[in-house]
Amino acid sequence: MKSVIAAALLIVACRTAPVKEVPASALEDHSGDSMETAIAVPADAPNGGIDFENRWLFDRYGRFRRYFGGTGTNSGRRYDVVKIELPNGEKKTVYFDITENWDHPSS
Repeated sequence: MKSVIAAALLIVACRTAPVKEVPASALEDHSGDSMETAIAVPADAPNGGIDFENRWLFDRYGRFRRYFGGTGTNSGRRYDVVKIELPNGEKKTVYFDITENWDHPSS
């Protein structure tokens, strides 16, 4: 009798909640793909945040070449838009939110 109860408890303990299906597109990391997902540059990042941006880009993509960069504003926020080319020829556009860094007085 004890073995039947133990087996029943084991079966109940092993049951899991149903798995919720998630589309693959929802699993993609879209950080920096748009102004809505822009990477925030810390207010105290030196060199106008350029070193922070380059480090973030390298950590994410590896070697890259910047071929365009510019700033702009939208809804009271300031953005740095960087276009890069990867060694395989793939091109990416990455948005950085530089509002806090822009407003931070340099030391």
